[in-house]
Amino acid sequence: MDYVDEITQSRRLATLRILKENEGAANESVLRRALHLLGFRGRAQTDEALTGDADMLAAAGLASVDYYLGKVRTLAITRRGRMFLDRHVDPVPGIEYPEI
Repeated sequence: MDYVDEITQSRRLATLRILKENEGAANESVLRRALHLLGFRGRAQTDEALTGDADMLAAAGLASVDYYLGKVRTLAITRRGRMFLDRHVDPVPGIEYPEI
């Protein structure tokens, strides 16, 4: 695995943790700011990367994606996402597994 893949997997785990800490949901602006504060900057945090992360987390059943007023993308952590953070489900390829 190369550096970019490691950063991508770590960013996806961080996104789930942000959702959990933010009462279960956040819009893209909140996620972008929180990820920036956690050190995910530059090429590691493009709009395309965040969109890809949202799609990947939704496909894995760890988050759901909704659009507020049809414009603002909002992510919400699912029950499975919470279980993943607690290590109660198996690792998901493409997402760093929490160490607890």
